[in-house]
Amino acid sequence: MNRIRVLFCSSTMDGGGSERQLLYLLKGLDRSRFEPSLYLLRATGPLLNQIPEDCPMTAFWTDRTSPKFNWPGRIHHQQIQHLADHIRSHRIEVLYDRLFHMTMISGPACRDAHCARVSTIVSPPQFDVMRRDNRWRWIKRRRLAKAYRASQALLSVSHGTAQAAADFYRIPRSRFEIVPSPIDIQTIEKKSQEPIPFPSWTGPAKKIVAIGRLGTEKGHSELLEAFALLISNSGKNYQLHIAGEGPLRPSLENRIRELNLNDCAFLHGHVSNPYPLLKQADLFVLPSHYEGLPNVMLEAMLCHCPILATNTQQGAGEYLRAEPLGELVPVASIPGLLNAMIDRFENPNPWTARADLAYHHVQKHHNLEHWIQTLSGILQRAAQSQAS
Repeated sequence: MNRIRVLFCSSTMDGGGSERQLLYLLKGLDRSRFEPSLYLLRATGPLLNQIPEDCPMTAFWTDRTSPKFNWPGRIHHQQIQHLADHIRSHRIEVLYDRLFHMTMISGPACRDAHCARVSTIVSPPQFDVMRRDNRWRWIKRRRLAKAYRASQALLSVSHGTAQAAADFYRIPRSRFEIVPSPIDIQTIEKKSQEPIPFPSWTGPAKKIVAIGRLGTEKGHSELLEAFALLISNSGKNYQLHIAGEGPLRPSLENRIRELNLNDCAFLHGHVSNPYPLLKQADLFVLPSHYEGLPNVMLEAMLCHCPILATNTQQGAGEYLRAEPLGELVPVASIPGLLNAMIDRFENPNPWTARADLAYHHVQKHHNLEHWIQTLSGILQRAAQSQAS
């Protein structure tokens, strides 16, 4: 039996949930059935050194520089052509993409190269694609709709995200398959036992943890303001530890200084192993304005950490409305976050009880091996449908 040549595509190998799940597939696909390879725009990111040795990698910007004269769409069209040429020259049978930035490129490239494609939508596009800082968003919306309609398989991480994408792109809801995100239970439980390397993680203060990209949509500004009120009301008996990088970091650093929180609010940047933080934390907070299905929340559940999240339409809100395994507060509500944090420490028993239930729920419903088997079947069907 010939192995199926499958190409996984991503902008980089940064440490986000989508990149980690690409890595799960690169490591976990059955090599007797599949021949995986990786295509990046830039060969950067902390996960690069974890790519399996038998997985070839190609990056668009390797041995390239930005053109001296540029105009809108020039580099984008070069990226499409480069990926289409790569698909043809390596006889790729099916391509997998997971973020809309890559779908903008892989959609037309697969059309030109007559290659099957599996696309996953991980967050509600009415927020993600239509952000104000996203240039040419109306053009992108039309092109993404065309690309998603042309895919051999169209996946989503949750029912809410699938419905949002169906409405936004005007694609029949029946086209979507729901494949919830997995977590690597064995690896996380092992890594969560490692020591925490930060000197600031000391003393009897209660530890509050948030993990995610430092962007406006992730809600860290509201969390910081709520934490400042918690300190003002209760004294410096708490610490806030935020792991992640992003454009909001300078603003958050300035605000920490303004609020005189330098000795109790800490920005750790990218943390290669965040699981000891979650294992030893007293509370995990996910203050996002919108999400798909946040992997980090599932990982916190596996680490027995009580959950506080914002009641997003999709993402944590959708998940915790269906499964009451954590506390929900209104999106962008500083008073809501403050009151919930106070309740966590003044009334701890319900929080720890839900954390115990969440631990068992995640083990049952987000198994990595089952997820890899599901994706393997979808990739095989897509490749066979294109061949026929």
